[in-house]
Amino acid sequence: MATGKLTPVAQTALNESPRGASLIYIVGRLNQGISRELRGLLRAWDLSVQEYTSLSVLKLRPGLSNAQLARRALVTPQSMLEILSKLESRGLVQRSVNPVRGRVIRNELSESGRQVLEVASPEVDELQDRIFSGLSEAQRSSVTGALSIVMNRYSNHGRSEKRSTV
Repeated sequence: MATGKLTPVAQTALNESPRGASLIYIVGRLNQGISRELRGLLRAWDLSVQEYTSLSVLKLRPGLSNAQLARRALVTPQSMLEILSKLESRGLVQRSVNPVRGRVIRNELSESGRQVLEVASPEVDELQDRIFSGLSEAQRSSVTGALSIVMNRYSNHGRSEKRSTV
């Protein structure tokens, strides 16, 4: 990874973070702040963060089952059933039986769901731009890339490895 000079904003953030702060602490604080901002932002469309996440995932991966969508939206399958029920009652998603696997329900965005995302997503993108303000493109790419690697490794192995050693 190339090391570059930190922008003034990034240097200030580094200077203001507690010495020796762990990744878990930093990610937790960031998650709290982003969640708070997202809740306020999504209120305009009467969406929760989990509902918006579910719609966003379905835009990229139409036809996911409840369990697949739950994993990608970082909620339990039981919570996903509630989320999908609310989204379906509002006409934002459509659910149908998978013709190959009859007991599996496929989930897709409805036209209304696509329209809500078209309006809400630029606002969410703007929030992301504010979060990354003061960072160069290389720094943004490094942060996003590194966190994606860690997220994927944890999602695919973290929990099962911990369970197997207990």
